[in-house]
Order: sequence, then C-alpha cells, then structure tokens
Amino acid sequence: MKARPRPLAVLLTSGLLLAAPACTYRAGYEDNPVSRSFAWFSYLNSDDLRKTCRPGAPNRYRLVYNAVWQEQVRTYDITADPGGGGVFKAQVRGETDFARPIPLDDLLAPWRPRTVRKRIGRADLARVRAALRQSGFYAPVPQGTRVRSWGFFWVAAACEDGRFQFNAWSYPSKRFDQVELSGVLGALDGTGLAFNPPRETWRPDWDEQRHVDRYELVVRGNGFADNLKLF
Repeated sequence: MKARPRPLAVLLTSGLLLAAPACTYRAGYEDNPVSRSFAWFSYLNSDDLRKTCRPGAPNRYRLVYNAVWQEQVRTYDITADPGGGGVFKAQVRGETDFARPIPLDDLLAPWRPRTVRKRIGRADLARVRAALRQSGFYAPVPQGTRVRSWGFFWVAAACEDGRFQFNAWSYPSKRFDQVELSGVLGALDGTGLAFNPPRETWRPDWDEQRHVDRYELVVRGNGFADNLKLF
C-alpha cells in the first residue's frame, strides 16, 4: 500500500530517519546539518524563493544535484547583483566518513558539506544562465516527474525579473541527458570534488535494510508541494 503524502520533514543523515513537524527553509539553515535536514524538502522546493519573488527582487538561482543521497548531494545558490555578477555559494556533501576523528567542538562535522562562497562575474553568471537554457529549464516542467533520493536527479529554481521558474530532471530520461549544468558549475565551485556520474541504482524493495533515509517527490503544478512520500 502506498503511503499518503504527509507534511513531514525528516532528519536525513547516514543511517538515520527522524520524522518531525514540517520546517520551512530559511537562509542560513544550509550551514547547519540538522536545520538543513529538517528543512530539506522546503529548500528543494525553493519555498523561500517563491515567497520573495516579486518585481524589483534580485535575480536568484538554486540548483541541486542529487547523486544518491548517501553518496553525494551538491547545492548551488546564486544571488545576482546590479553589476551583472553575483554571490555564488556551493555546498557538496559526500559519503559520511566515520573513520575520521570527530572534533569535540563540532560534533556535526561528519555531516557538514564542503562549502565555497565567492563572487562571480557577469560572464560566469551568463554561462550559468546559458547552461540552464540549454538544459530546458525555461520549458514547462513535465507533470508527474519523480525524483528519488536513491537515484540521480537535478532540480533548479530561479526568480528572474520577478517571475518564479521551477524544473526537475530525473535519471534515466532523455531530458536528464540534455542537462548541461555540471560543467559550468564544476568549474565554478572550487570544491575539488568531482560530480558523481549517473548510473542505474538499487530500488528500496531490492534491499530493505540497506538504508532507512529514503524519499520520493512528485512534480505537481510548479513544484513538489504536497507530494511527499517517505520510505
């Protein structure tokens, strides 16, 4: 029996799933692994961009690459400035390494992503926008598109000239094969972590004990609202 969609958020860490009341994402949550986990679905749905997107607001972009939740998640946030460039923030989280010592002054260190913050110029932002265009970002998102934590997908959102735009690409699909974002973002992020390439992955019913932190989201309308399925 399929679970009914529920307004839940989860603390998603390696080997841990903790249900809790829904949490709306706020700027700064991405720097705290716990806050970010509870607000992950809100962040992925770009609720904050939707709320603030109005005429006169700065152009903002959010791009997320999920390459199997336990293996790699990459997020990119860009806020444009009047000069044509912008503030660029990249965060890349890989597999949690529990073999490394955990600092007593930072018990969340194993779950913290590698983070890069910097300013980018007009040409860099133009390349990001061109890659979005080439990837089909500005076309309507196909209804019913499913993204799964145990697979590979891209999600992108933007507030441009006061208009909100959302799209999602799930692997395997022809649409996913057309995404041209990894090259330009990899050249900008400076993390030194290569993109985890897409491949066929397991399904939850193949190995119920392998992981407990799983989710599936379905596109309805212009986002993921009210389409949360937890496993």
